[in-house]
Amino acid sequence: LKSQTQEVRRPSQRLPLSPQKRAAAPAAMKGVVVALVLFASGAGASELTPATWDEKTAGKSVFVKFQAALVRPLQVAEAVWDQLMDEFKDSPAAAVVDVDCTAEGQPLCEKYGVRGYPTIKYGPVDDMKDYQGGRSFEDLKKFAAENLGPTCGPGEHIDLCDAETKARIEVYVKMSAGKLEGKIRKAQKDFEVEVPIMKKVFAHLSEAEGKSDL
Repeated sequence: LKSQTQEVRRPSQRLPLSPQKRAAAPAAMKGVVVALVLFASGAGASELTPATWDEKTAGKSVFVKFQAALVRPLQVAEAVWDQLMDEFKDSPAAAVVDVDCTAEGQPLCEKYGVRGYPTIKYGPVDDMKDYQGGRSFEDLKKFAAENLGPTCGPGEHIDLCDAETKARIEVYVKMSAGKLEGKIRKAQKDFEVEVPIMKKVFAHLSEAEGKSDL
């Protein structure tokens, strides 16, 4: 009887895969890999970088979530923020965006003093403040609707600018796109190359003047 019982149980053991199933396994695994790649690429599609920041935020108040993709699964508000971005995607006055601080968006995170993730900030791009409100979709949507709006910029929002900024915009508007692009490159070079050198020289001169006063 014991041997018969063992014989009855043998069919429950794992059977080897048939040749057809073994042949199909690599294709199935390839499909999983492709799906994961598409998911990853889609997740970053809406994230801003220094190259896209100015274009997407020009003339708008921003509501931006600075995040780290490496800890994305732990961010329970990820789906909520995606929903919020979709809600305001056609807004002419508000830009709801996100930035990945562990990828191409890192320079933006450094520029705006981000120290932890996620960090949410709002307001004009040159004067953003930390958001301290609720994290539900209803809370975020209500705050965005009440606090985000157009900011100083060329076109229909020019009247929101102070006199000095308005005068500068009017000068730039008269330039061709190519000439303005050249001025932008020069300004970036001055900031990235010349300013650090000037700071070093300033520090040297200040130290020398301090010694001369002794």
